[in-house]
Amino acid sequence: MDKKLLNIVVTGGPCGGKTTVLDELTKLLRSYGYTVFLSREVATELINDGVRPFGDDKIDLRTFQSLVLDLQIAKENVRRDAAQLCKNDKVAILYDRGILDNRGYIDDATFNEFLIERGITESEILTRYDLVIHLVTAAIGKEEYYTTENNSARTETVEEARIQDAKTLSAWRNHPNLRIVGNDTLFDEKVNKVKNYIRAYIGEEEVLKQERYLINISDIDLNFFSHQMIKEEIEEFVLTYDNTDSEIYSKSSIDGSSYYTCTKNNKNKIKTCRKITKEEYYDYFDKLKGSVLKKFRYNFIDNSERYRLDFFNIDNNSFAILERDVSNANNKDLPKFIKHAINITDSRDYDDDSLFIDYNINNLYRR
Repeated sequence: MDKKLLNIVVTGGPCGGKTTVLDELTKLLRSYGYTVFLSREVATELINDGVRPFGDDKIDLRTFQSLVLDLQIAKENVRRDAAQLCKNDKVAILYDRGILDNRGYIDDATFNEFLIERGITESEILTRYDLVIHLVTAAIGKEEYYTTENNSARTETVEEARIQDAKTLSAWRNHPNLRIVGNDTLFDEKVNKVKNYIRAYIGEEEVLKQERYLINISDIDLNFFSHQMIKEEIEEFVLTYDNTDSEIYSKSSIDGSSYYTCTKNNKNKIKTCRKITKEEYYDYFDKLKGSVLKKFRYNFIDNSERYRLDFFNIDNNSFAILERDVSNANNKDLPKFIKHAINITDSRDYDDDSLFIDYNINNLYRR
């Protein structure tokens, strides 16, 4: 039996609620039959053990972050090895911060030097984790709850916490499954949002609110995207059952590193998504009698919202669809570079499975 290994990062700015969320996710995943391993935050561990980039007998920040990275990789590898040895076929590893968090504490040039020294690429890191949850610091929107008293390794002021939150979020901007959880609700609801993201990912229920827009491709400076962001190449095919339910099998690749998912849509438009193996993807691929849809995607962040910009080319006619996760219902503004957009959130015409069946490119801006 194939092992269902989930690698989930919980990250964010200082005082975002990581400790509570990790405890709740551990309980949740165990309730669904998963064995759960936890990889705790390395920087806090070192600081609490006296290895610090501040105070008496401090070491320089570059050396400290190098130590953090080495220990982090070692701890993660141990847990991955343990997961493979586990008798349970359903295993989840929860990471209290992941490798890319280190980029939020040093400059890009130094971080890239670290990766080169260790023979790792950012693309390999991105596909190392299945899902990344960013918890926005309480210093943004819930300032009255911001504190450093519950963590001896935390020293940031409110303003420093805001800056660190932005740096951390930027460090993960290219991850294809990044979810941002803000402070527009009470903390219990913040925790529930995270739990719902996990439920949706493991295929228990769909809870992610999304908006989709058809974009005028002439608005987009592709040179900017290709130089600033990592391109994700996606190959998909659809299997339809009784003309009601459908399953979309997807292969997503970043510089040759790939991961595979299956998204199921039923007649009530309830969507579930699960991670699948490479073998499962190609087993169904070999049975496929229809066509394969190809697109490429840029993942980015604007005004603390998570966006995916997909470029399609069907019958040599190019178009783009912008999709965003609605983490803050009060934010109605799209990125400033978008000049023309048609809201297609409630339209089935532009769902991926519909593009396989009936598509008239000439009607894109006439509906």
